[in-house]
Amino acid sequence: MKGSIRKDERNKKYSDPAAVGDFVEIELNADGTASINEILPRQNAFSRKDGTSVKEDVIAANIDLVVAVQCFGDPAFNPRFVDRLAVRAMMDDIPLVLCMNKYDLADDDTCQYINDYYEKTDVQIVYVSAEEGTGIDDFRKLLKDKISIFAGYSGVGKSSLLNALYPSAELPVSEVSESTRKGRHTTTNVEMIFTDAHTALIDTPGMREFGLPEMEPEDLSKYFYEFKTNERKCKFFPCSHDHEPECEIKDRVELSEISTGRYISYLNILESLRYNKSNRYS
Repeated sequence: MKGSIRKDERNKKYSDPAAVGDFVEIELNADGTASINEILPRQNAFSRKDGTSVKEDVIAANIDLVVAVQCFGDPAFNPRFVDRLAVRAMMDDIPLVLCMNKYDLADDDTCQYINDYYEKTDVQIVYVSAEEGTGIDDFRKLLKDKISIFAGYSGVGKSSLLNALYPSAELPVSEVSESTRKGRHTTTNVEMIFTDAHTALIDTPGMREFGLPEMEPEDLSKYFYEFKTNERKCKFFPCSHDHEPECEIKDRVELSEISTGRYISYLNILESLRYNKSNRYS
């Protein structure tokens, strides 16, 4: 990559200017090597906060779908992680699908909880079993002609799922550690796998945390679908839906029209954004 690209103002916010999914112009050298001369404009960039750095870690660019992979059994379903992915996807108007793997281990109560949790949102849920093949054909149709990024904890079965969808991928598979009950990192780098001329899957290393890029706390509610569609009815606007009186969102939570779990997840993210903002300016 040419040094001028790294110095470009457009790229100073990112830990690495180029990412999987970028379209680039390259120059072929006489010795068979090549250099990147330019990174073409992106449709979008799916990124997360890069630790304590002010820069963002771009995981992939120019994607059509975010697939949040969770599972029944170990590791347990974590809606807080999925909600953070959903917020980040919505920031760039990218649809998000929640893929619940290991459906062969599912129980009715957990399925009902998941359905209720996301009922008022625009998150699509699919139930699959990479082990038994349940739901795989329908899920494959959903991914057709899209560039999709798969994100989730180690151990949820991402690699097994991708192998079930496309056996030719032949990705290495690992199990949950018996000692820590956490997944081992099977995928060690971000990789794009083309399944046909118009369909690609982006596999990512297992994530245990997903830090959101910097945003103002008061903007968070715009990325919770069921909040955005109701918050104009709050007495105060903008409303944080935290401490203000006559808040439409809090009223709907009380009436069970908005999931209590989703509201708690919102408050957790809101608090983290406030904390990060206070540290930025302290």
